[in-house]
Amino acid sequence: MANIQQRGNTYKITAYSGYDTNGKQIRHTMTYNPPEEMSPAKLKKELKKVALEFEEKCNLGYVMDSNIKFIDFVEIWFKNYVGNKSLSPVTVKGYQDLSIKIVVELGHIKMGKITAKHIQDFYSKIKGSTGVRGGEKFKVSDEYLEIISQIKQKDISTKAGINDDALRRLKKGGNTTFEVALRISKALKNDLDTLFKSTNPQRQVSNETVLHYHKLLNNIMNNAVKWSVIPFNPIEKRVELPKSDRKEPAYMDDKEALEFLELLEEEPLKYKLALNLLIFSGFRRGEIGGLKWADIDFDAKIITIKRALKYIPGEGLFEGDTKTFKSKRSIKLPDFIFDLLKAHRVWQLEERLKVGDRWNDNDYVFTRWNGQPMSLDTIGAYLKKFTDKHGLKPVHLHSLRHTNASILIASGVDLKTVSSRLGHSNLSTTGNIYAHVINSADAKASDALDNILVTSSRKAL
Repeated sequence: MANIQQRGNTYKITAYSGYDTNGKQIRHTMTYNPPEEMSPAKLKKELKKVALEFEEKCNLGYVMDSNIKFIDFVEIWFKNYVGNKSLSPVTVKGYQDLSIKIVVELGHIKMGKITAKHIQDFYSKIKGSTGVRGGEKFKVSDEYLEIISQIKQKDISTKAGINDDALRRLKKGGNTTFEVALRISKALKNDLDTLFKSTNPQRQVSNETVLHYHKLLNNIMNNAVKWSVIPFNPIEKRVELPKSDRKEPAYMDDKEALEFLELLEEEPLKYKLALNLLIFSGFRRGEIGGLKWADIDFDAKIITIKRALKYIPGEGLFEGDTKTFKSKRSIKLPDFIFDLLKAHRVWQLEERLKVGDRWNDNDYVFTRWNGQPMSLDTIGAYLKKFTDKHGLKPVHLHSLRHTNASILIASGVDLKTVSSRLGHSNLSTTGNIYAHVINSADAKASDALDNILVTSSRKAL
């Protein structure tokens, strides 16, 4: 309940909204100056009303000033901004992961006291550190691989709360995430660093990661200005940012893609279908994972993208929206893709009969043994083995999307059509990503004109 104190002709109203990280109650105050000609009874009623409204605003996080600590403001920001933006769970998880390190460094500082130097020092510290452990991949140590292989599947998967496929992959010497490795270690009552070994040791944080931190911090500070917590954003145009070290997207040219597809003909049906589909459609990996049989029109030879399969460490796979509204699209594809789909569907029905009532009928095109959606990491791992085996250019799943777009642009397909097929929200997005291909195509066009017109005119002379 808000506290009301009279101070001469005015009243000080104090309201409380929870506790800070040190256990101290967060207090907000306001001054109420009533009209001179107000009866005592009406004044008492009005004071109660004003105090109640003020208390409600404080509890909702609408009343803040520059004395609020950064850690407390971030909590309110997540509740009142992120919580009302309908952001994807993956985006929210990304914000949460980044905010942890920010709060550790800046959480104790009051919002009105945060300066550009605080932020600049934070960026320098981030740049000099190594990557977050959660980004590593782990495999069972050689000396423990045989021991784990002898333990019953359910004895580990049940205790650790992981699926059988993840454990089966580990027993074959495959990789897993930090979260899964930690769960298994706890289930077996063993030390993680003894039971597992890292397959990709941490590297120095990239410039791109620093820019991700800056984008989040800038967003938070802009909201603080909007909510009148601080008068201006202390970091906007006031900190020195590293140059982006984002590389041009990896892709195959038409000759490399042709060799890739020819070698793919001898591969198992499931992988041949998935990799062909990625190259010929330009779909994102999550869109392929979320593809259902109901999305496929075999007569019109059209596939419609309605959802994407997404993954959050510790929570697993789930259905989500596509990256942008325009990502929900229909694409016409070559006949042979639908021949592969038909063959795959027959194979899937045969596999379904083998497991009987253990099959989960979710209508997914790409599934695990029991009908549950299949992680695209499985396809990604197969792609690496395939390219290594044949000595092909090392590419990842997203490279196949880039290959699709690059070949279309180089072949003269207009940018608007390419952008529409890719599901980009803006034409400029396509232009920025594939600027190198556009420039190359433009140079070839210039050379062609030179050969046709200039050379011919010189011969005529």
